[in-house]
Amino acid sequence: MKEAFFVRRKNGRIFAGLALAAVFLFAAVAVQAAPIEPPIAVTTCGQSPGAVMVKMSCAQAKLMPTDSDNKLTADGLRGKGYKTLIITTGTSMKGMGAAGTDVNKEIARIEELVKAAREEGMLVVGAHVEGMARRTDASDEASIKAVMPLSDMILIIEDSDKDGFFTAYSKELNKPLVVVKDALGIGAALAELK
Repeated sequence: MKEAFFVRRKNGRIFAGLALAAVFLFAAVAVQAAPIEPPIAVTTCGQSPGAVMVKMSCAQAKLMPTDSDNKLTADGLRGKGYKTLIITTGTSMKGMGAAGTDVNKEIARIEELVKAAREEGMLVVGAHVEGMARRTDASDEASIKAVMPLSDMILIIEDSDKDGFFTAYSKELNKPLVVVKDALGIGAALAELK
């Protein structure tokens, strides 16, 4: 059975922290086997601003092209040549209200989107980049628990994991965990995984 691990970015470098030191080689190989490759499509499960934050940080790191569409559908993904799909989690009631949707419709859209991404051979990254403010209610939890198990890797900022939830959850799911200090560092961290 594979051991869970996480990747933590600090001071411009990525360090691998492992559940067991003996699995270091596996961890390094696993991260390399799932590179972040543009073109990148970014969307959100919950209509929060996280996807825009990811796109802006990727642009700043020159990790392009990166397109953001909070209403991205499976049909809008197919045949466009994307290599990576990043799905941010954490819900905005205002955003979902403006979009005329709810968390269950968002989850259904994302499930179809991930299915299309798999058909296209894309890497899928589940992300939580807005901190503890997007971990306050059942809708936030529903979006997180819908996206993360479907993802190849998990990307978070430090503030999202103040209680160690994502560290434990990534181990439970046996998924690589990339931890970035803040949203500004997302693009640089992803560029290092190319």
